[in-house]
Amino acid sequence: MRQSASVLAAALLPFLLFGATACSGAPEGAALAPAAAPAVPVDDGAPGSGEDPAAAGAASKDAHVGDSVRVRGRQMGRHLQAVLNAYVDPAVSVEKNYAPPAGKRWVAASMSFVNVGGDSYGELGRMWAYDSAGGRHRVVPTGELTTGKPLVFDSLAVGQRAEGWVVFEIPEKARIVRLQYQDANMQANSGEGFWAV
Repeated sequence: MRQSASVLAAALLPFLLFGATACSGAPEGAALAPAAAPAVPVDDGAPGSGEDPAAAGAASKDAHVGDSVRVRGRQMGRHLQAVLNAYVDPAVSVEKNYAPPAGKRWVAASMSFVNVGGDSYGELGRMWAYDSAGGRHRVVPTGELTTGKPLVFDSLAVGQRAEGWVVFEIPEKARIVRLQYQDANMQANSGEGFWAV
């Protein structure tokens, strides 16, 4: 009888040891399995990230002719859907005697804006044309072009659309590569759209 008990104890010893090891907690201060590495921070385009908006725009993928861009303004409910409908180079006035000065030429973009926000959208922001050398050119008033009428609006009600042409005066030899719309009250990572041309 005593021999049977000894054999039984010897047979059960590995199971008892294994059970004690499996149920014991990790020693205090012991390293656990490494956690997953934290994700690399990604710019989610949220307002107020502190990033330079021009740099953010340059890093993002530009839209193209026919593409729409959502523009969020700083003011509550200020949202535009902006579309570059067409781009012409050179742009020509319907008035035969009206032309850019010597050494300059006009290029123009047909733009449409729809107020998709929850409130009226006030004055139109700014637009710029960037050349391949990094020069930035503002919109100039020219009146009607052979391609259509200028873009003008003071305010857009919710759901209202405005369309027309904007003109940039650039050096004769410059090559425009990019257009930008910038909300009048923009903030970092919002309030602007970029199109490659």
